[in-house]
Amino acid sequence: MSEAPTDLRVIKTRRGLRDAFFRLLCDKDYDDISIQDIATEAETARVTFYRHYQNKEELLVECLSITSEELKKRSEEIPQLTPEAIQQGYTPMQLLFDHIKEEEQLYRILFSNRGTQVVVDKIRKLLADRVKLLLMERFPENQFQAPADIISIHFASAQLGLAVWWLENDMPYTPQYMAQISFWLSLAGGARGYGVENFPLDPPPIPELKEKS
Repeated sequence: MSEAPTDLRVIKTRRGLRDAFFRLLCDKDYDDISIQDIATEAETARVTFYRHYQNKEELLVECLSITSEELKKRSEEIPQLTPEAIQQGYTPMQLLFDHIKEEEQLYRILFSNRGTQVVVDKIRKLLADRVKLLLMERFPENQFQAPADIISIHFASAQLGLAVWWLENDMPYTPQYMAQISFWLSLAGGARGYGVENFPLDPPPIPELKEKS
């Protein structure tokens, strides 16, 4: 008989295994981490791991699902998009690039062949849904020259692709600049799709590249 998922002991044990997995990811490649490594790091028995997960892939999926839920919660705190906010450098993409910086090791797994496409698709949909909501708040729907669904998924896919490039190249620019330039490229390039002929937004200044260690 399996333990109830709401049991506090179960919640504590699963959190301990996830935290141990994260710590190991900071020092070892995913493929080099064994079930025994995770159990040892979590100060529990190997059999305990198997009470909760069939394998480390299942543990990874849970970690990534929690990550996507955290992004969803953060996205709900995004303020209304206004021309004034944009001019001041505000962009809703800041939450994504900040989170990638905070959880670098996890995103390296997520964006690699070992990641799960299901979770990547969740993040893309989350971004697209949020962008569509912001557009509908800011512009009248009859002003659009392309379907809002297409505009939003195009925007989200472009942002996600740029985020992958940024991580693969060891994050040469700050999260703030990446959020601003990616947002600017999407808006300036797609402004006509929103029915805006002359989009009054200058690109952010290019910062100096960080030196590679």
